[in-house]
Amino acid sequence: MKDWLKRIVFGAAALFTLFAGLYTGEYIYYICFGILLAITLYAVITNIWVLFGFKYLQTVTPDCVQKGERAELRLQIHNDKPFIYPLIKVYYRTPMSCLTGDEEVGYLSILPFQHGEITNSFVCSLRGTYPLGMVRVEVSDMFGLFRFSMDLTKKIYHKLPVLKVYPRIIRLIDLPLPHIPMEGMHNTQLSKTDEAANISDIRQYQYSDPMKKIHWKISSKLQELYVMNYEMTTQPQTLLFIETTPGTIPGIAGYQLEDQIVETATALIHYILNRWLPLKLIVYNSERHDITGKDPQDFHAFYEYLSGMAFDSPFSMSDIMKIESPSFHRQGSIILIVQKLEFILYNSLCILKQTGVYPMVFLVQHREHISDNQFKMLEELRLKDIPAFLIYTDQRVDQALEAIL
Repeated sequence: MKDWLKRIVFGAAALFTLFAGLYTGEYIYYICFGILLAITLYAVITNIWVLFGFKYLQTVTPDCVQKGERAELRLQIHNDKPFIYPLIKVYYRTPMSCLTGDEEVGYLSILPFQHGEITNSFVCSLRGTYPLGMVRVEVSDMFGLFRFSMDLTKKIYHKLPVLKVYPRIIRLIDLPLPHIPMEGMHNTQLSKTDEAANISDIRQYQYSDPMKKIHWKISSKLQELYVMNYEMTTQPQTLLFIETTPGTIPGIAGYQLEDQIVETATALIHYILNRWLPLKLIVYNSERHDITGKDPQDFHAFYEYLSGMAFDSPFSMSDIMKIESPSFHRQGSIILIVQKLEFILYNSLCILKQTGVYPMVFLVQHREHISDNQFKMLEELRLKDIPAFLIYTDQRVDQALEAIL
């Protein structure tokens, strides 16, 4: 029987016994009315008491995993009172419900001085940081007359355990990086410029930096002063750029796209650093971020950053190429991981190829949202000897590369 119907029947019975007692004067009706009133008071008081002294424990084991591994959320509710908890409805979050905005539901009935437990074991399918656990509870009395709820997120003492899901590390067998002879490269560079240095880094302005080092284009874009560092070019460096603009694909498919971009970047960084090659990761969000490494020990810094990287950049990859192009070295290589290929970006890559820069493109797409124009531009890049790869969100990056290489 539904709650509202129970309340109507119970209220009608109480009114009937009250009026019957007043009309007939029989004590039996007053006794029945008193019992019904006592039941009502008992239901209200016990529900309020349960919420007032609500005690629980929630844990996530383990609290750090890699994508594809399992974790377990455990919720315990303790009843230290001398009456039964007839029904507790628990609303809680798992990683998937955090992404969808929904809530998982669990039910408990707990005897006096006992505890009830809800466990949920799940596979961590997408990287990210997830606050998990109970968000609200509903309690109901044993007669089903009343239902009280409490929003735990508004309580000062309430802390949600956090699960951090790191991207999966996929070990690539091969990657078409350029094989550039190191000997004599420095002398070649000196013969082609009046200065024995190239732009090697872009950083925020610091006091005492000369005005001639200011990078006016990026400063105007970010509304902060950035300067260019110069250093001697002794070996080629791979620059890795990731497009982190907010996705246009709604729902879980959008999160899958972001996850595949991060997983692709992780695999590329792992491959390059394990071959002791110099690498710089450059990402534009609200600010410009860069991380530099040259050996396997540097991988951890990249990995930590990618695990929490946000997709909220106002800059498309075309904008980033315009800003960063002065820092590209001849005979160096750049790798782009993009969500879409635009005609402006296509032209920029062709021009870079002609100037001696070695570009490589990874286009990450959802199967249901890729257009014919994207396919055509990928084919045109390959015809111009620019490695261009299409990675779907439901693929492993190593399997996608093996099918092409």
